[in-house]
Amino acid sequence: MSTFENHQKDLYVPRFMITSIDSVTSQETCIPNQITQEVEFLSSTLSLLRDSEEISNDEFLEAGSIQGGLNLLSAMISNGAEAEEIEIQVSSLKDRALSICERYPNLDDKIENKR
Repeated sequence: MSTFENHQKDLYVPRFMITSIDSVTSQETCIPNQITQEVEFLSSTLSLLRDSEEISNDEFLEAGSIQGGLNLLSAMISNGAEAEEIEIQVSSLKDRALSICERYPNLDDKIENKR
């Protein structure tokens, strides 16, 4: 088991964190294909929510930054990045998601209700 995989169990995700990040980073191993599936889910769900006016364009754009961060995480894992670099990206992504959740407290629920 890699250092990243061992450390995965120790990463804390606040309860109100965007669920997409938790779903791909809280597992024993982080597989790029799982991340890609989550990115596709986010992309289609965010578009649907924006088109139906359930979220604002600002919410759409900010949540899209999580999509981009997950894409970067997938690429890092696929390219064999060091565990420390991956952990830094995960931490940054979680901080960004926390900030978005604080600004838009119902966004995570709206996304998850489409799952």
